[in-house]
Amino acid sequence: MRRISQGFGILLGLFGFTGIGMTHIIFPGLHCYACPLSVTICPIGLMQNLVIYGTVPYFWVGTIVAYGLVLGRGFCGWFCPFGTLNDLLSFNKVRIVRGFSYTKYAVLIGTIVAAWAFADTMFCKLCPAGGLEASIPYLFLGIASVNRPFIIHMITLGFVLIGMVLISRFWCRYLCPMGALLSLFNRVSFLHLKLDSNRCSRCTVCTDACPMGLKPYEDYDDHNCTKCGECTSVCSLDALTLTFSPQMPRLHRDENYVPERIKIDT
Repeated sequence: MRRISQGFGILLGLFGFTGIGMTHIIFPGLHCYACPLSVTICPIGLMQNLVIYGTVPYFWVGTIVAYGLVLGRGFCGWFCPFGTLNDLLSFNKVRIVRGFSYTKYAVLIGTIVAAWAFADTMFCKLCPAGGLEASIPYLFLGIASVNRPFIIHMITLGFVLIGMVLISRFWCRYLCPMGALLSLFNRVSFLHLKLDSNRCSRCTVCTDACPMGLKPYEDYDDHNCTKCGECTSVCSLDALTLTFSPQMPRLHRDENYVPERIKIDT
């Protein structure tokens, strides 16, 4: 099901082959709107332009919040074309260094600050998705040439592709600003991973399956979880389940606590 969903994500990204022009739909993932077949808007590119022109981002904020509340980082695991490329090149499931995983927030903040400081879409000039989906196609179409911007895109794309091969979901873990945005809603999104601690034996089979290198039996609510469901498919005890429902506040309680009987005088 996830592969089919990822296929639909690629289809939406390349829907321009049908003859439809650019729409006002914000893509729920990282997808370059300079792609010759793109019909949707890149959320990070639009964010930068809104910063540059000082426009109040009502539509952008509303769309991002809606995406975040529905799936959170589930879009990363189920829909994003660049996330799909990460999966295809994920040959190693290296354990995540938790401190480094916060670098994606630095990239997000840096993208906003750079757009304001330089009045330009600086991230787009480095974006590896842009290099893959726009620079290379335009080169083959004869519209673009091998110039300085093209070379910069190829350098960043090459660096990220090598990272993807060496570290599973490298881009998604450490550098993706869209992943950083969606991760803010991971704990409250309708799609969430649930753990039944009574069933879990902590066998770590789920850890071996996790493309983000997490420990799902501990990190099932982590901001890095893309809710791909790989851990649920390998758990023979059904301790992990992927569900779609509004999140309820989680109350912390002592597992050894036994409520006392209350005696009521009448």
